[in-house]
Amino acid sequence: MKYKVVFFTRTNNSKRIADKISEKLSCDAIQIIDNKNWKGIFGFIKAGYYSSTNKSVDIKILGNLDAVDEYIVVTPLWAGGIAPATRTFLRTTPLDKVHLVVTSDGGQIKNRSGYKSVSDITKSNNNEELIINDLVNSLLKIKP
Repeated sequence: MKYKVVFFTRTNNSKRIADKISEKLSCDAIQIIDNKNWKGIFGFIKAGYYSSTNKSVDIKILGNLDAVDEYIVVTPLWAGGIAPATRTFLRTTPLDKVHLVVTSDGGQIKNRSGYKSVSDITKSNNNEELIINDLVNSLLKIKP
């Protein structure tokens, strides 16, 4: 099975997690960027607004997505939903080929339907390594 890790990040938290997953799977980590400035408190507020109102953003993919069987998509949780740039990417990607990894301080994504799998990495649960290992082991068919 050929995997690629695709991620969007505002604070580099999702990038760190994507890099760990891609290293364990020996595959590329490809970043999604958008045309918005999400920095600072105003960026944080704007991010929540964009996410909660399903506003669209233009994206650019920094890498090659050819020859992929399944994607591991890493995204932050903003106001109960995935980041707008990630949502834009997923509009062009079959969800049944996506293992979604959602990073947050403590919440979980509400809409979980259609994905191959959904994993929640929450700072308040301190479960990053456990969730990453469980996901990678399931993809590589390694039993604990």
